[in-house]
Amino acid sequence: MYILHIETATPICSVALSQDAELLVYRDMEEGMNHTAMLTPMIEELLKSISIRPSDLGAISVSSGPGSYTGLRVGSSTAKAMAYSLNIPILAVPTLAALASAAFLANPDADLALPMIDARRKEVYMALFDREGQELWAPSSVILEEKFFSDVLPQAGLIVGCGDGSLKIGDLAGLAGNLRVEKEILCSARHLVAPAWDLFQQGKVREALHFVPYYLKPPNITVPRQAGFA
Repeated sequence: MYILHIETATPICSVALSQDAELLVYRDMEEGMNHTAMLTPMIEELLKSISIRPSDLGAISVSSGPGSYTGLRVGSSTAKAMAYSLNIPILAVPTLAALASAAFLANPDADLALPMIDARRKEVYMALFDREGQELWAPSSVILEEKFFSDVLPQAGLIVGCGDGSLKIGDLAGLAGNLRVEKEILCSARHLVAPAWDLFQQGKVREALHFVPYYLKPPNITVPRQAGFA
């Protein structure tokens, strides 16, 4: 079965195509938060590159959050429209779980995965997973400060940090001697392939009309200042 994968939770706009659990092709592009203009052409180009038609798809997987409000909205809207028109299910893959899966694949010696997504300033969206994919910490918003690394992180077992939020750790990583930061593991649709196939095999599919991404926090809306008002 062919599955289209859509990842738009961060500034990286990414699509991939798999056959069952096998990755066939993917595209990653980072041009700011320009997903609205980029996503549909990327999907069209990806399908044409291996002569696949939308009607050949059996499901669509989408990174379901947390992450950028705008990015998640674009990805979910596109996935829902395609799934509804094709009458196929959606496979909603939690963004942090997909990163954790990639971290364990690249680090067979890791005991725990700490995926992080940049959430402005020193804040990140993060969760903690064990090798079985179980959440030890549910997705939450955290401020990266010394106490988090010296007192909050587990002290036993190798922890692998990943995602664009982990790029903000810097020298603080030295406060946790068991933390390894994998700077190359960022959000990509190719990381959705394995967890999406697991969801499909378990029958954990979503109907297009009822799927809503997990934003975690409301959008950050700035009201422009009007002339004459402080």
